[in-house]
Amino acid sequence: MKKEIPASGSFKNYNLNQILAHLNKQQKKGILTVTDKDIRKNIYIEDGYIIFASSNKEEDRLGTLLIKEGKITPEQCDKSLKLSKEIGKRQGLTLVELGYLAPKDLFNELKHQIKEMVLGLFMREDGMFSFEENHSFPEIVKIKINIDSIIREGLIRKEMKRREQDRLYIQKVNELHENIHDINHYDLLGINIKASFEEIKKAYLKMAKTYHPDSHHNVSGDIKDKLTTILSYINKAFQTLSEKVQREEYNAHLLKKVPKKTPSDEAIKAEEHFKRGIGEYNGGNFWGASDFFRLAARMVPQKATYWAYLSLALSRMPRRTKEAEETILRAIELEPHNANYYVHIGMIYLHSGLNKRAEHQFQTALKWDPTNEKARREREKLKGNK
Repeated sequence: MKKEIPASGSFKNYNLNQILAHLNKQQKKGILTVTDKDIRKNIYIEDGYIIFASSNKEEDRLGTLLIKEGKITPEQCDKSLKLSKEIGKRQGLTLVELGYLAPKDLFNELKHQIKEMVLGLFMREDGMFSFEENHSFPEIVKIKINIDSIIREGLIRKEMKRREQDRLYIQKVNELHENIHDINHYDLLGINIKASFEEIKKAYLKMAKTYHPDSHHNVSGDIKDKLTTILSYINKAFQTLSEKVQREEYNAHLLKKVPKKTPSDEAIKAEEHFKRGIGEYNGGNFWGASDFFRLAARMVPQKATYWAYLSLALSRMPRRTKEAEETILRAIELEPHNANYYVHIGMIYLHSGLNKRAEHQFQTALKWDPTNEKARREREKLKGNK
């Protein structure tokens, strides 16, 4: 027996496809509101169609989406947004009037914006929803998107996202297991040598949750075995670092000079590719540089520098913003204390019009390196523009 969908509730009990299917079956008209902390999205529903959507999230704005797609520049976005506020018109119409966007493109871009806004909610597991029936709609451009079709697309995306997450997780497990014997306790937990007990405990709980075999029921026996090995090293790291005498002995051992290992043939080749990438980058050939950096990163995936430079090259290429973001996040995962990586991702967000995200990254950079001038300068600029 299917449970009745209430007019309001939690995403922990109902997912978006269930809610939309129920509203469509009942042929409801009104506004579905989704909230989570400081996020608020409204979906306007009428006669089996989603006709509009709005959001307070910066990345959901039409201007931000158009910047990401290379349709307008950040300067054009700012100018049109300012003018829209002055004359009381929506930004899309202002973009058309300024000649930045063709009238025929406005409808397609609005439809794309609304679809992406709604599809982004299919992965949501937290937050609340409420439906206000027969709510009067404000003056909007109605964009008819069939609810059944968006449910199908949302479920497909959700499954693709799950598979990609599984693939990346398995890749992460394999890479960590391969190098686990060479990683010291601090690097394994992602903390520095001066970390407090609370920081050690917090890092340990996060790692144990991520790599506990019992938390992953759908992985193969081989991956479960690797998770068991990884967890044993995580437990050992915590036990050693949480006990004062053991930690002091470990630190003394860690700080001893250890003879450098002879680099493998693959590591040597990776460094050669990296150096060629630097040459191409300095020469302005960002496409060629990205190819060499990518080769280096694939050969030695545990080296954060290779991922960071790949991101740097991608950020200089049109329509590669998302990939640039993903690769610098990979570098941050490997070296979470490198302030320059946070500055770089902050600049990516800044150029995409995501000012709040950019400011947060600059603040994080200053947390790790209070002397980082670029992070300080960019953060002050953003504060001055508010």
